[in-house]
Amino acid sequence: MIKEEEKLNHKILVNTVECWNSRIGSNTLASWLSQYNSENLANLYIREEVPDSDVCGRYFKISENKIIKSVFFRGIATGKEYRTGDITPDAEDYSNLKMQKSGYRFFKKIRLWLFLYLREILWKFGNWKSKELDSFLDDFKPDIVIVPLEGYIHFNRINRYIIRRTGAKAIGVFWDDNFTYKPHKWNPGFLIHRYFLRKDLKKSVALCNHFFAICPKMKTECDEMFHIQSVVLTKPVFKLERSYQPIKDRPIKMLYTGNLLIGRHKALILLVKALKKINLDTVKVMLDIYTPTDLSSEERKIISETPGCVLNGAVPQNEAIVKQKQADVLLFLEALSGKEKYSARLSFSTKITDYFAAGKCIFAVGPGDIAPIEYLSNEHAAIISTSCDEIEKNLKMIVNNPDIIEEFGNKAYECGKRNHSEEKIHKIFSDTLEQINYNHNAEKTDD
Repeated sequence: MIKEEEKLNHKILVNTVECWNSRIGSNTLASWLSQYNSENLANLYIREEVPDSDVCGRYFKISENKIIKSVFFRGIATGKEYRTGDITPDAEDYSNLKMQKSGYRFFKKIRLWLFLYLREILWKFGNWKSKELDSFLDDFKPDIVIVPLEGYIHFNRINRYIIRRTGAKAIGVFWDDNFTYKPHKWNPGFLIHRYFLRKDLKKSVALCNHFFAICPKMKTECDEMFHIQSVVLTKPVFKLERSYQPIKDRPIKMLYTGNLLIGRHKALILLVKALKKINLDTVKVMLDIYTPTDLSSEERKIISETPGCVLNGAVPQNEAIVKQKQADVLLFLEALSGKEKYSARLSFSTKITDYFAAGKCIFAVGPGDIAPIEYLSNEHAAIISTSCDEIEKNLKMIVNNPDIIEEFGNKAYECGKRNHSEEKIHKIFSDTLEQINYNHNAEKTDD
C-alpha cells in the first residue's frame, strides 16, 4: 500500500488532441487531476492552440501546420514547449491558429473522407518525431502517461512512441465510439477508415496497463472488443447544489451551453420549432443558447423569429456554471435522426455531470439507445424526448405542471451525488494509480 502523498507525487503526462483551456466541456481530464501538483503534470497536444490552464506546469505542442510543411522541408521544428507562468503567444502562434480555424471550418462543411485520408498520410510522413519532442520527454520523465484512444491514427501512433520512449505505465481512456462500425455503417469512406483505425487501436491497447471508460455502455462494448477490464470514470461533480426557484407568473428559463456539432443543431431546431407553437400567444419558455458552433443563416433565422429564444456566442466554463445555476431547465441535445444519429452512441458528455452539479431539471433530447440517453433514463434523472412529438409533448408538460421541474431537479441532484461525487471519482482514479504502482514494484521484485 502506498501513502497518499506518494500517489500525488507521480509525474503524469496527459496526451490530448486539443489543448487544455477554459472552453466549455474541455475539463474532464483536469477534474481527474485537480488534487495533483501542477509541477508533476504535463500535457502534450497536436492542435494550434496556446494553453490558458494552470492545471499543468508544462505543455508541449506538436504543430499540425508545421507537420505538413515538414513533409517538404525536413529541417523545420514541429514541436514547441510552453511553461505555466511564462505563456506568451507570439505572432507565429496567432498565424498558425488562424490558419487552423479557417481550414477546420472548410473541412467540417464538406467532410470528405478523402481529406481525412490525406491528413493521415501527411502525418505519416511529417517530421513529428523531432528532437524537440525527445528533449521534452527525456526531461520530464513521466511515470504515467494517460492516452485517450482517439479516432485519429496519427495521434495514436504518437502515443505509442511516447509510451515506448519513456517506459512509463499507460492508462488508456475510451470516451467515444472509435472502434465499432455502428455509427455510420452504410458509409464506405467511414467503413474503410474504421477498418484501419480498429487495427491501429489494438496496437495502442496492447501497450496500456489500465483503462478508463466514460460510461457503462462504453465499458461493456470496449471490454468485449479488446478483451480488457476497464473502469467507468466520468467527470466528477464538484459542489453539488440544489437551488430551485419557484416558477410563478413568469416564463420558464431554459438554457443550453456547449457545441452543436454532430447533429445537435438539428435537434435544437426541432425544439425551437416546438417552442414557437408553445410561445405563440405569450412567452411561456425562454431559451438562451450559448454555443461556439456556427449555425447556418436559416437556422439563425428560425431561432431569432421564435419568441423567447436567444442565440449567443460561447462563454467560458466558469460563466456557464453561473448561468446553469440561474436557469430552471438545462437542455441536453443529441442528434435524433440522420447520418449523425449514432455519432454519440457511446459518449458521455461533460455537460451531464455539470448539470447534475447544478441540481437542475434536465430536458434531454436524443435516441433512446445511445449511452447518455440510456443512462439518464435508467437513473430517472431527466425528462427525455426521443422523438419530435415527444419534444412538444414534454414542453407542454413542464409548462402546464411546473412542479415537475423541481421533482426532476432533485432526481438529477441525487444521481450526481450517488454516482459522480468528487470523492468517488478521485478514489477510483487514485486507486488505479496505486494498482499501477503495486504492479510496477512487483515487476521490479521479480527482476
